[in-house]
Amino acid sequence: MIVALVIASMALASSSVTPQVVSISPTARSIPANTLRLYVTFDHTARGVVETRDIRLLDAAGRTIDGAFMDFGQDLWSPDGRRLTVLFDPGRVKRDVEGDGESAAPLQVGQRITVEVSGRRFDYQVTPAVRTAITPQTWRLTLPKAGSSEALTVTFDREMDDALLRDQLEVVDAQGRFQPGQVTASANGRVWSWRPEGVWRIGAYQLVVGSSLEDVSGNRVGEALDHDVDSPDAPRESLAVHFKVERRFGPDALGSGAQ
Repeated sequence: MIVALVIASMALASSSVTPQVVSISPTARSIPANTLRLYVTFDHTARGVVETRDIRLLDAAGRTIDGAFMDFGQDLWSPDGRRLTVLFDPGRVKRDVEGDGESAAPLQVGQRITVEVSGRRFDYQVTPAVRTAITPQTWRLTLPKAGSSEALTVTFDREMDDALLRDQLEVVDAQGRFQPGQVTASANGRVWSWRPEGVWRIGAYQLVVGSSLEDVSGNRVGEALDHDVDSPDAPRESLAVHFKVERRFGPDALGSGAQ
């Protein structure tokens, strides 16, 4: 009985430790003016301890920018309670809908802003909005060599959504079989790498792009988040980038377009 009480007491003490912020995404020091969301990750479960309303957006003078984040009445937590998703109000970041004063977009180009959460501060420089669809043709692929376990590396033209980037790209061989491997993404969301569990074999492959992939501004393949409603919908891009693995190749980095 005494042992059980001690264990219960230790568990209670452990659960009462204030969660510490591990990271915030986007991690780049600059973000587009129409950034759609932030991810705040804690060292242990913070559900019930931290709320979206606890997160503040400050201007360069340290003043709170009111109403910057959406309040759903229910916070958006990952299943383990460690990652909180915070959305900027999309009605204030879309093109031609912002107003003045309290209805102005919370992120203004050229402004330095600070996100404050649980006693930690993260500074950003606001850059021009990104309002174009993701185009895989602009991606730069660094190809591995057959017989090696080198990583396939993809460099993007913009910062991608960190959480989606880790599960919306997969490698498929010529027979359509998904290949097992390890994914890593750069801190700034512009580079994705995939290393196979074994070695590369000579042949054709595809980089399969999930339809849910977004950049930090919510743009998807073939569809900008706030495209002009008067313009026809852009045809949806193919979600496969084809590449070949060879024993020898010339340039280290080869571009490959979606087909």
